[in-house]
Amino acid sequence: MLQVTTILGCKNSMLREGIRHILSSTRYKVHPEDLSCRGTSAPQIYGHEPFLFIIDSNLYPNGPTAIVRDLKGQHSEARVVILADGFDFEEMKLSLQAGADGYCLATTGCEALIKYLDLVMLGEVVFPSSPLLNAMSSLSETANVRKESASVAMSPLHSERLTEAKESVIRTLSSREAEILQCLMEGAPNKVIARRLEVAEATVKVHIKAILRKIRVANRTQAAMWAVNHLSDASPETLWPQA
Repeated sequence: MLQVTTILGCKNSMLREGIRHILSSTRYKVHPEDLSCRGTSAPQIYGHEPFLFIIDSNLYPNGPTAIVRDLKGQHSEARVVILADGFDFEEMKLSLQAGADGYCLATTGCEALIKYLDLVMLGEVVFPSSPLLNAMSSLSETANVRKESASVAMSPLHSERLTEAKESVIRTLSSREAEILQCLMEGAPNKVIARRLEVAEATVKVHIKAILRKIRVANRTQAAMWAVNHLSDASPETLWPQA
């Protein structure tokens, strides 16, 4: 199996040594130098092995967005994973928008972390799905309260048109695309989706491209967020009638 040179950026030595120990028996070979001592410059790497940055979000008081952007600018082929003590929706969103390939919690189990890294190296974007869905649910509830308050001043015709516009977009989705959106909400990678729906992985990729185009978002993470906001109260029987 192809080795992956792994560069850590940790605020404290305990976390750094813990990650070293977890990765010691895997293909992720930790480089002796730590990013925290080098700013955004990577150690000199010889050969053509892929490499990975694992960044402790605590290392950057203003958030990891700037370091992610710098690393991606200097090392476009590298993967960048943010490791956070707790789930911060805004920090995760900004990190992924800056180019991060993953956002993981420090509480993630050893085996799960390795699987996360494997998915990242396969080109997937990973994030903790349960905390994300909880955060999106809270945001959705807050948005609903605001909508109810605003609806007092909104004309019935205007409100009806907004609802029709929302449902019009949803109706452009096929039942299969709706199923795949549900899987994206769970953070499932393409291979898992393909196995669950008993279709080829290439078919899943085609559906995801169609979904992104229809709902006008840039990536699968934004698609998952869109689905939480738009599909949670949709009626499958109404929007996707059976043939």
